[in-house]
Amino acid sequence: MNEKQEFITRIENQIQVEEEYTKMLEDGKHRLSRSKYLILIPLTLFVIVAVISNMKYQNPGQILMIWIEGSFYLYMFYFFLMMIPSVGSDAKINIFDKKFLVYVQEFLRLANILRTVRKNRLTLVEFFWNSFLINTKPLVKGFTILYLIDLLCAVVMKFFDMIDWMMFLLLVVQIGVILIFYSRITAAKPGTPGFFVGKPLSEKENTGIAGVKAWLYVGIFCLFTCLIIVGAMFFPGMTLGQFLSDITLVPGEYPFLLVLILITQGLILRYFQGVESRKLMNSLNEHHLSVLKDDLLPRVSQAHPEDLTDLKREFLLFIMNKLLVQEFFYRFPAYVLMPNLLLALDPVAQEILVKTGEDKHLKYML
Repeated sequence: MNEKQEFITRIENQIQVEEEYTKMLEDGKHRLSRSKYLILIPLTLFVIVAVISNMKYQNPGQILMIWIEGSFYLYMFYFFLMMIPSVGSDAKINIFDKKFLVYVQEFLRLANILRTVRKNRLTLVEFFWNSFLINTKPLVKGFTILYLIDLLCAVVMKFFDMIDWMMFLLLVVQIGVILIFYSRITAAKPGTPGFFVGKPLSEKENTGIAGVKAWLYVGIFCLFTCLIIVGAMFFPGMTLGQFLSDITLVPGEYPFLLVLILITQGLILRYFQGVESRKLMNSLNEHHLSVLKDDLLPRVSQAHPEDLTDLKREFLLFIMNKLLVQEFFYRFPAYVLMPNLLLALDPVAQEILVKTGEDKHLKYML
């Protein structure tokens, strides 16, 4: 089999992988429909325990406070939970398509990896950045619902004088920062510049006085964006200590309530992540199949041998992220885009990326 035929076979294999993912997305629709009813179990238990605790202590404000506390804990740790692999799933698309020992051995090829990163640093940064945006977008709806409920809880507590103005304003500011962050995520389009400055920079904005003003503009917006991101990730911890000092429930009841809240909120967030990520990945998967079948495969079939290297680079960058399924015992599936680490570590892939390294500038990332 010659080089061209091997490349065509690789593309056809990738098409089969994408078509398998299409079947999983279709099946995920039914699994999500069955999963949503499981949310009622912890939610019902929480309502029962909350009513009993309120009858016992006559302090509904503490229940609302624990609910808000749970949403802040969930916000800080949910991204780590997303890294847990599928459990009890028949999903066949995995991040590791080789034995783990082979993966470790290839990871030790550090010199080649560093060479690839040095030659293609902006391409790889862009690739990771797009993966982050695509995987974060499905979380927007769930977190927005949870924090609008938090905002309602804060208003109720302040209206009935359960918290003072300082605590109320601190809650509103933190919720506002988180919602602003997710509004930026919603507006951002993977693969295109504009997250930091709102629009691509023109060539004229990179020279002379105009260039200084443009980069000052970029710096201000980058600083503002970083403050939003840092605030969204770390500010919630500011109120947790105050929450804990204000809670007077007995030690056995407080953690049980908090666990029920975390499970309920976690399942709500996971359900909406599954619904939204399925929509997003379905669109992305259709685009992948269209490009592979209708564009790349015909061009490779008609290409001359000297054109194969550039086409291989195009193919490598196209499959640098893998479409994956994460679920727990056939329930609450979520669809994510993960870095194809084995591809980045493959010596042949590294050689192609280095040989055809691009000439990009920072402005393309803004």
